[in-house]
Amino acid sequence: MVEATKAYLRDKDNKNLLVGSDWSIIQNKPKNLATTDQLGKLSDWKRDGIQYENGAYDWDHVNNGYNCAYRVADFGSFKLVEVRLAFGVNKDIVQEVECIKMPAAIRPDGNEEFLMATGTRGVMIHTKPDMTVGVYCQQFGSGDKYTANSLLTFHNVYLTTL
Repeated sequence: MVEATKAYLRDKDNKNLLVGSDWSIIQNKPKNLATTDQLGKLSDWKRDGIQYENGAYDWDHVNNGYNCAYRVADFGSFKLVEVRLAFGVNKDIVQEVECIKMPAAIRPDGNEEFLMATGTRGVMIHTKPDMTVGVYCQQFGSGDKYTANSLLTFHNVYLTTL
């Protein structure tokens, strides 16, 4: 009967290691491998550059003014952006009103338009390619409107190279 023998790899300090734990000892490895300290890190929530228009305002009942905010994970050649908007408008909306302009630093690369229906019949929140956020109220019947000072929400995650 042959007894099993254990083989160990050792680092330069003569410590045992697992093959996958120290990439410096691997020859002919790809040069573009990411290690944990090279991965993107998610920023804190930011409000820099958010501009309110036509009576729009941050729905500041929680999060201390960070209901309209964004955060970014920078991966070097591209960024992952998360946008969260919880806001109100201080007047009734019966057509379309532009409410929020987002900063150029988080705009998507392409001509994208996002539409999100709200719980209110016929009210949609949309963003234009320049990240201008608007509220549109469809007119299904007489008197249809978005009632002033009600909560509107929008959430989106997208990639950009800007």
